Amino acid sequence: MRSQPRDLLRLAHLNRMLRAAGWAASPDLEHGDHGGVIGLDADVVVWHDLRAGHWPGDRSTLDEYDDRFADRMAVATAAATGRPALAEPLRITECKRCPWWPTCEVALERAEDVSLVVRGETAVALREAGVRTVEQLAALDPAAEPPIPQPGIPFGDVIALARARQRGLAVVRRVPRVPVLRADVEVDVDMESFGESGAYLWGVLLRHPGGALPGDEPDGYRAFATWEPVPTDDEARSFAEFWAWLSGVRARAAATGRTFAAYCYNEQAENRWLIGSAVRFEGRPGIPPLAEVEAFIADEAWVDLFAVVSDWFLCATGKGLKRIAPAAGFGWRDPEAGGENSMRWYRDAVGMDGAPPDAAQRERLLAYNADDVAATQTLREWMTSPAVERVPLASEL
Repeated sequence: MRSQPRDLLRLAHLNRMLRAAGWAASPDLEHGDHGGVIGLDADVVVWHDLRAGHWPGDRSTLDEYDDRFADRMAVATAAATGRPALAEPLRITECKRCPWWPTCEVALERAEDVSLVVRGETAVALREAGVRTVEQLAALDPAAEPPIPQPGIPFGDVIALARARQRGLAVVRRVPRVPVLRADVEVDVDMESFGESGAYLWGVLLRHPGGALPGDEPDGYRAFATWEPVPTDDEARSFAEFWAWLSGVRARAAATGRTFAAYCYNEQAENRWLIGSAVRFEGRPGIPPLAEVEAFIADEAWVDLFAVVSDWFLCATGKGLKRIAPAAGFGWRDPEAGGENSMRWYRDAVGMDGAPPDAAQRERLLAYNADDVAATQTLREWMTSPAVERVPLASEL
């Protein structure tokens, strides 16, 4: 169970919609203003009292929702009637998925707004403290007392991010040498899923930095996929084939006295489907026991490069792979490469909307996945090469 404000506000939104439609339970009932959040695997429901004081000032979720809704209605009404704007752009987490971001970005860039470096409530607090621009933030003394309470990263890092942005730097180093686990046998892994419906593709890139031996699997990219629309039992086959191949490479490395490591970028997604697949298809041919999967995840040889980047770099434009890999010299072949677009390609690839399956979109997805694992390989090799020393240290800015 976790605290998730967005879930609470969604519940409040549904509560108000149902009440407006005349379908809500009476608020006089004992649990009339409760709502449930269903877990990702539909195996648990967490119930929330929307009248409980979960918000600052002991305000209830319904009070918080009503205030936010009234604020947004006022903003929209002012815009629709031509009155002076009641809102100004502010970069928040959701901006990266918002169709209006290009409009706001122009305004924020023009003003060099501080939210280009720090988002959301932190940016609001800095604005109120008189630090409204990236230039003003960069000019602060990192050794002095911060102008606002700073949760998360140290305030000195925030100032370094502002200075990096001023210099057009996507990344700066925290340390002179970046520690990354390397091995004789290395495998990069990238999973593709369609929302929460299923994992349809496990892509891997094999390399032997310590030298290949007779009988080794050849270097290169492999894909273990199902092209039946997910969820499908055929996921069990593709996952079992992926796991058998990966286990075989690990076992051969161990049997020949070589080290092994597997890499991904942001393990949350891969781990979720590694565990989910083992649980969902338990007992099917080739499906590993859950304990075996959990042991792999816990092994230090399963390396999350996102965590490495987070620990040892400051990233002025974001830490996503598409943002970081170009600093290492990598570029995707497809100019539209991205998670949101891959969802659309997948719908076409499997004929999800009633059209015949599109073989060209399958090839596009495979090329996209192959580039993702090549990107993590390039990133890792760059971080452990002399080239990374050309990236300035945060302390030098």
